Order: sequence, then structure tokens, then C-alpha cells
Amino acid sequence: MLAGMSSSFTIVAKAGGSGEGFENTCSAIAAALSAIPPPWARLAIEVDVRLSADGQLLVLHDATLERTTNGTGRVRGLALKRLRELRVGAGQELIPLLEEVSEQVGDHVLVVDVHDADVAAAQALVRVLQRLPLRARQRVIVASEHERVVQATRRLDASLSTAASPREAWRKLLLERVRLERWAARGHTWIVPVRHRGIEVVTRRFAHAARRAGDEVWPYVVDGAAEAMRLRALGSSGCFSCCPQLLCRELAARAD
Repeated sequence: MLAGMSSSFTIVAKAGGSGEGFENTCSAIAAALSAIPPPWARLAIEVDVRLSADGQLLVLHDATLERTTNGTGRVRGLALKRLRELRVGAGQELIPLLEEVSEQVGDHVLVVDVHDADVAAAQALVRVLQRLPLRARQRVIVASEHERVVQATRRLDASLSTAASPREAWRKLLLERVRLERWAARGHTWIVPVRHRGIEVVTRRFAHAARRAGDEVWPYVVDGAAEAMRLRALGSSGCFSCCPQLLCRELAARAD
């Protein structure tokens, strides 16, 4: 379990709360952090990162710039200086650096989703995280859909907390089906879809086996209170939401 984690339910603002602000921006993160969760829940922030041509990590989702910025071309094709001249969102903000976001989220858990598929991205991420104060580094969870990035991160710095890799998640799901989940990986946060291709991923058995191993289960993406409560009842210890403010309000209203 991540250092400092409790048994409370964690509401993770996906891409900084992309349903209530422009994704992966400091303004969206600030809005998400203003949400007031019910007493039994707490907030966390997730951001996406990409590598620049000169090996710097910026908070962006896409490999190209057109959708989210006023620039063109590939993120990997431009150096940091040029990328920081671009603007994102209606507020014409700078593209944040990962270090800036880490400082902004303070004591909240920060999930960093690495979208580049190569080991260089893992190396850059580890360099950034090793420059952070220990307290900040201990509240980061590294995630990626790319197996090689997850495994490289663990090799480079075994002290970092990571999400289960896609291969580990599928293996756990298959082992659960034959009641051999005790052989599944452990020591990671399970960031998984609620269901995938018609298969129910987050079952009571899946969640409880992970929790017994001391791991967190955070399914995505949940924007309604009824679904969040259902997952909590199954044993999930949190969920990802694009609309953390709305979800917090709805959950708080249910508790009144």
C-alpha cells in the first residue's frame, strides 16, 4: 500500500478533472482540489505526461499538440523551451511541468500516467521524482498502459509506488476466475476499468483479494454517485472520475 494511505475511499480526478476544466491544466487541478468529499472519502489527482525532445516531462495526454494546444506537430519533436511558449485551454495557460503539478497538489496523492511507450520516458520520470522531497515522492503512483514503462520504472527505483501493469491486471483477472488469485502480483495499485469488452473486471472477489494483500483498487471512469457507492460496496477503495466536484457533491448529499 502507498505510504500514508488509509482505508478511506479515494476519488481520483482524471486528467486533473477533465469534465470540469480543461484537461491536465493547473486551473482544472485547482478546481478539483476545491471539491469537498464526504468524511469517508478523500481526493487524489491524476495527470498524463509526455516527453519533450530534450527529455523533459510535460503534463499532456496526446502525442501530438493539435487537440489540446495552439501548437502543431509531435510533443517529442519539440524542446521544452518551444513547448512552454504554447498555450492550452480557454485560459491560455502554460503546459505544466510535472514538478509544478507535484507542488500544486501538496499532500494529495498524485497519479502520473506515462503515455510514451519507451524506457526513456521511465528514465525521465525517475529523474524528476528523485529530485522531489521524500514526502512528495512517497505520495506519487506511477501508471502506464505500456508494460515496458512500468517494469523499467520499478527497475530504476524500487522505492516508487506503481500501478499494476496491464499484463498483471489481466493475469489477476484470469487467476481469479479459477480461484488462484493468491498467485497474482501484489504490492501495486490496481487501476482497472470497471468492465472491459463485456467482462466484469471489478468484482467483489477481485477487490477483496487485492485489499487482503494491502493493495488499493481504483476503477475508472465513474461520474455517478450510485456507481461509486456500488463499487465501494464491492470493496473498491476508490475510483477515477472526470467530474470530481460533482461526484463529491452527490456523495455528500447521499450521506446527509
